Amino acid sequence: MPVISAVFLSLVAGLVTAVPGFLSELNKKAPADIPLFIDVKTFWGRKLNRSEIFWFGLFIHLLMAALFGALYELIVVKSFVHPYELDNLAVYATFFWLFVGGVIFPVVGLGLFGKKEGEWVWFELLVVHHLFSLFVWLQVFLFPALKP
Repeated sequence: MPVISAVFLSLVAGLVTAVPGFLSELNKKAPADIPLFIDVKTFWGRKLNRSEIFWFGLFIHLLMAALFGALYELIVVKSFVHPYELDNLAVYATFFWLFVGGVIFPVVGLGLFGKKEGEWVWFELLVVHHLFSLFVWLQVFLFPALKP
């Protein structure tokens, strides 16, 4: 059950960090580059339109958030650190960023740290993961009963 709670906390953090993407999508005059989402422009050789880029980016964003929480609970909480403290979450976010950018993205064809999708994807990914950690910590800090 704690893993499900951790995934829930991370999904809430993912939804909070998705707000700029939602606002960008609502404002059709905004640039096509969606803030804090990975903008996958082609998928299995098919070029995606703006709406598909948004929904696919949101899916990847929330999937990363869920994975962030699940792995945090499975790896970090079961180790020697004090779970859900801001410094531990920040260190974990950095390692998670290295894992996603260095392993997952190349495997799914986005290149090392998303290099194939843009030159600033690595930084966007780093910011998103640290925002995940900040918002997970904030939820646990404000509502201790949510702590898995």
